Amino acid sequence: MTNKAAMSTAQAPLYGTKWSLKKIHDESGSKDISTKAFIKFDSEKKSAGGNGSCNSFGSSTTVDGEKMTIQNIFSTKMYCEAVQETENDFLKQLGKVTRYEIADSTLKLFGGEVLLLEFAAVTEME
Repeated sequence: MTNKAAMSTAQAPLYGTKWSLKKIHDESGSKDISTKAFIKFDSEKKSAGGNGSCNSFGSSTTVDGEKMTIQNIFSTKMYCEAVQETENDFLKQLGKVTRYEIADSTLKLFGGEVLLLEFAAVTEME
């Protein structure tokens, strides 16, 4: 049996990893994201925060096994025309999250069985 932690494709941990937003899924389909949007989870503070593409945001987060809720989302209020729609969609979808899955360096957030958001773990060199 192989030690998963020793494998080069070891699963990135939920906490302490900077997760870069790669896709937003909604009723109209999926959109590839190339902004600086990201999220980071903090187990001690039971919170999550990051950047929506323009503004910093934060939230309270509850994680129980694979179940997750992201509530009380707040953000700074600058308007950035080029990325505002992406940020609005990102924060809207965060509020719908009920569970998560991590496979290797990919984090997927779901609302029930519906995929909402996809992230990639950021290595320290990026």
